[in-house]
Amino acid sequence: MKERTASLLEQLQIETFHCAGRAFQSTMRLSSFHAQPFGFVNGGVYLAYGEALAGMASNAILAQEFTSSKDNTDLGLAEEKVAVGQSITANHVRAKRCNGYVIARGQLLHKGGRNHVWTINIFDEEDQLLSHLTVTNSIVNL
Repeated sequence: MKERTASLLEQLQIETFHCAGRAFQSTMRLSSFHAQPFGFVNGGVYLAYGEALAGMASNAILAQEFTSSKDNTDLGLAEEKVAVGQSITANHVRAKRCNGYVIARGQLLHKGGRNHVWTINIFDEEDQLLSHLTVTNSIVNL
């Protein structure tokens, strides 16, 4: 029997995720998993964290829309859609030692039929900006 390995989402150690409409907030506990060789958070961690959060937020919006469209139509023509990562850009503005936690705050910039664009800022415990990301999700039929 093949042993199950932890998924990326599990390994990232995301502790909280709260999505409300067009915004979200999340915390991620840091460990040696997140560190580059000099003991700072690896910038790729912020990319994975941001893309995961934007995907969860877009999919929450799409799930709500799908449920609403099914409730409002007797024809059953609603097609379920999901968000998948399309592109991501980041500017890491401050290094952080790999301890404690980080907080991400995201805002939906654009909600189209084919894509969602999110802006995400990641902060340390003192509310200092560590990284700014823009994530675009493609909206596809399931």
